[in-house]
Amino acid sequence: MSHEPQYAVRAYHSRHSEPDTRVARPRSIAETLDSEEICREILEKARWPGGPVCMNCGAHGAASRLTTRPGLWTCKACRRCQYSVTSGTQLHRSRLPVSAWVKLFYATEIRKQNLTASQVSRRFNVAYLTAKSMLQRVEALKRDMPEMAQRLEDQLRALAGPAGQS
Repeated sequence: MSHEPQYAVRAYHSRHSEPDTRVARPRSIAETLDSEEICREILEKARWPGGPVCMNCGAHGAASRLTTRPGLWTCKACRRCQYSVTSGTQLHRSRLPVSAWVKLFYATEIRKQNLTASQVSRRFNVAYLTAKSMLQRVEALKRDMPEMAQRLEDQLRALAGPAGQS
């Protein structure tokens, strides 16, 4: 007589005998923007269309991704600079994840939602002053780095497709 519970055996067989249908279903824009890796990739393509550029020496193509910390780059040319996609932008020194910034940009620019600080505070579960700062930083990003903001908007529009523009 086996000491394993029968429900564990049944659960194992039911998981491994049926085909996985999750692969065939396309992800919604909300599911896509929940992924930190995808949002970081979108922001990196908007910031550096030709690949990462060193913040210290300006070297192109000399970046190496650190494996110990996601999203952090180091320069192989000057060997003294570590930077991320938010370094040198209005999003720098923020404790919020990159996905929060991309979601806020999507809501305000693609969906054309006129969000108040209170609404942002509730939606992202942050303090009111943090939400107010988020809105100000996104506006400053659009004002100070219009090329990056335009590339980010173009990528998000392409990702959302025709359904996301309503």
